[in-house]
Amino acid sequence: MQVFFIHFLVIAFTCLLTTTSKAQTNYSDLANWAFHPNKPSTLIDGFNLNIAIINENLQITSVVEVNNNAMRNTGVDVFFIHPTILQNIASYTTIEHIPIANQNSNLIQQSIRGQIGLLAKYGRLYAPRYRQATPPTFINSPLDANQATVMGIAYKDVKDAFLNYLTVHNKGNKIIIASHSQGAYLAGFLLRDVFDTNPELRKQLVVAVVAGVASNYVLGNALTGGWWQNIPFCSQQNECGCVINWRTFKAGLAPSAPQASHPALNTFVVNDGLVYSQLSLPNSKLSQDSLYYNNQVQPLQNFITLRSNVNFGGNVGYVAFDGLYSIRHQRTAYNRVGFVLQHTPKPNDLRPDFLLEEEANPLFATLGYHIKDYNIYTWALLKLIDSKLAACSTIVNTTTPSPATSQSFTIYPNPATEWITVKINQQIAKNEMLSIYDMLGKFIISIKTNSVGAISISAIQNGVYVVKCAFGTTKLIVCR
Repeated sequence: MQVFFIHFLVIAFTCLLTTTSKAQTNYSDLANWAFHPNKPSTLIDGFNLNIAIINENLQITSVVEVNNNAMRNTGVDVFFIHPTILQNIASYTTIEHIPIANQNSNLIQQSIRGQIGLLAKYGRLYAPRYRQATPPTFINSPLDANQATVMGIAYKDVKDAFLNYLTVHNKGNKIIIASHSQGAYLAGFLLRDVFDTNPELRKQLVVAVVAGVASNYVLGNALTGGWWQNIPFCSQQNECGCVINWRTFKAGLAPSAPQASHPALNTFVVNDGLVYSQLSLPNSKLSQDSLYYNNQVQPLQNFITLRSNVNFGGNVGYVAFDGLYSIRHQRTAYNRVGFVLQHTPKPNDLRPDFLLEEEANPLFATLGYHIKDYNIYTWALLKLIDSKLAACSTIVNTTTPSPATSQSFTIYPNPATEWITVKINQQIAKNEMLSIYDMLGKFIISIKTNSVGAISISAIQNGVYVVKCAFGTTKLIVCR
């Protein structure tokens, strides 16, 4: 299916959804976005992205100028799925989802800007709010239907937000998917559900950043065949359409293996089609980016934090400490891999060690420097994305139908059960040829309307479809 049709992918309810999951978040409402190019006065709008490089004496040695394109269409969009960001996070002890109204919008904006604000150099930034799952959903959770349901509610929001972006705003732009922690699990679902079997959409994918969790696994030495069937782990720095994944641990502590509560072990999640191949703890090989930092110990380039976190650095948005740590890629077992870091300050180094606060976390042996993943790797990530964009064309396809053409083509009833009637410019469309596709772009059927503008859909299964005729494209919900 051509890229043209991707812009009309839609999301809707199926007949068998539970009462809880029927609640839908409206992503036409900008209040449900942390960041959106059409939402001014956020913490990223006009924010200074320049980076001051700070030496051991807290002096600025140079300033890296970074343009803020978060509100500007460059032909590249960034879609970020944020991690768990809840106040008093330790107070959540049950597996549940938290309504958006019960979340702190400013805290979410601040956290996102601290993690991936610098990715706004590439283009428009889209970051949806969603009904977050609580930490117990992912940590020591039973692999049961309850875990799958709660994660499914969070994922439904993310998918709805992405399809709103794709349908209304994308217009053929290249896409960078970025995520962390809970957001990385949800990104994994999105990649499998929406991208993996859609080759045209995969052409738009610059890279998928799935950071902070053991989310990328394969069988044997392959680059695919684990969570995703067709989306590979990046094997070259300038490769597009692939996945970057990393975790960071303290030198001397071996990277942890996947937890027994990993979502990709849950058969309910697998059966929902959100994972291509179920994770096997003994047989699945975890993959991790080793293209920028390999297994040789070397200085970490530019640990980056917000300028507001320190009392030096001048008029910039971020400060960076070059060579304050050493880093290497380490694999200690088939399912244990990650970066290991060591604090390597210069004599009388005055730069603060922001990683110390992580070591007090009771889950530090398992999670490592989890919260600081982007602080540690953002500089390397920017370099990798730069090389990918240099190798990939920026614009895929900017062809879109005119609003008048799209609005002239309608079908009813919608949702439908057995028959639909087609109208063009409010007139019954007799003997009009229609083509129907599923939401992933797979061709289903071509059929011509009868003398009263109707067609039978009795042979089409329940679901959401894209219907095209010569006059435009619209959606169809089949629900019996």
